[in-house]
Amino acid sequence: MPLPKDDKKVLFHTLGCRLNFFESDGLFSALNKHGYRVAQESEIPDVVVVNTCTVTNKADSRNRNVIRNAVKRYPGARVWVTGCYAETDRMSLEAIPGIAGVVGNGEKSLLPSMILEKEGGISFESDTIADRFSYSDVLPNGHTRAYLKIQDGCDRKCSYCKIPQARGKGVSRDWKDVIDQVSFLQDSGVGEIMLTGVNLGWYRDSEGKKAFPKLLEGILNKLEYSRLRLSSIEPPDVGTELVEFLTHPRFCSFLHVPLQSGSREILRRMKRSYNPTTFRKRIELAKSKVPDLFLGTDVIVGFPGESESDFEDSKNLLSELGFAKIHAFPFSVRRNTAAEEFPETVSKEQKKERVHELMKLSRSLHSDYARSQSGNRREAILEKDGVAVTDNYLKVILPERELRALSPGQFLTVQIGEYLPDPEKEGKISGQILAAVG
Repeated sequence: MPLPKDDKKVLFHTLGCRLNFFESDGLFSALNKHGYRVAQESEIPDVVVVNTCTVTNKADSRNRNVIRNAVKRYPGARVWVTGCYAETDRMSLEAIPGIAGVVGNGEKSLLPSMILEKEGGISFESDTIADRFSYSDVLPNGHTRAYLKIQDGCDRKCSYCKIPQARGKGVSRDWKDVIDQVSFLQDSGVGEIMLTGVNLGWYRDSEGKKAFPKLLEGILNKLEYSRLRLSSIEPPDVGTELVEFLTHPRFCSFLHVPLQSGSREILRRMKRSYNPTTFRKRIELAKSKVPDLFLGTDVIVGFPGESESDFEDSKNLLSELGFAKIHAFPFSVRRNTAAEEFPETVSKEQKKERVHELMKLSRSLHSDYARSQSGNRREAILEKDGVAVTDNYLKVILPERELRALSPGQFLTVQIGEYLPDPEKEGKISGQILAAVG
């Protein structure tokens, strides 16, 4: 198939989750094979792809701003919009002047074909079908870790969540394809592979049986160089099998487990499949196996009916379990969800204040965790900004003189040093290089 005659430049704006980042990497990989390259800061791209998120109303607003700014900033460029917001709100996006096309998640994998037909006059077979897993041999674009999509969609019915509308029912990537991609990434020298999906623990095999632990075992058996990290895992999936894998030398000492609320009643109204007691038991199980496990979580504040007491339950549970990173979101009503019918009981000002309190708590807990690691030796990977990210997700600032002979993506052994606090955000962590690989 012929390449476009002229040098073509593409720019991606990726919003939202790591699943979107994997898919953006896959879209670029497909375009790159036909002569496209990433537009530099000073260049006007021929094509702009905005890969959207729709998890909150704020995300929807940001989508629209990014799209309008792209149209305004790059006159003459074709601006394509894809992702979750494109799936759920196609008509409102198509009304924005200057949009070349809106492509939902169901057809996202066909976007490179659409772009190439418009831009380069390259025609594709009419029987080409959309496939949510037709992203193969996807290397990182603009970052060092590789994202690997193993699952998409969700069958849960959480009362606040719009994602099932945007991503559809749960589907799993073929087992052999996943293992092949792991081998490809490791053979390509990728230091860290992060598994992504809407609900990783839901992963099914070809017979429709839950098989996430078996898949993890298959992946870890392949890994000799690369290390493995999970993007996020639901609380009910943190069981004895997963916890055993945490001790594997190529499995990062890191779990992101969404809590959403520490209140039994609010979790019931959210239609979550656990309560504070079972959540606590699963986190304590994981920490009993790996005491210095880095724990991250998501919390929704201001859910309809959330009292001050409910909010305090969330804060207390997070503190007691020692979470090192909290992502806090104010509740926002999502169209066609069960919570759309719930009367709002928490004002915008209260939501804002509760988010602020959780961000303050997150900084404090992150400081406690980082200080507990002082003096420890950890495996780390050097990022492009000169920061080394440890297996337990500490971002270590290294002396500039030690970086001169090193390359992004390189494995290091670092010693965790002093915690450098910041009153407005997470503090930085100093460190030094003890050894470099390669």
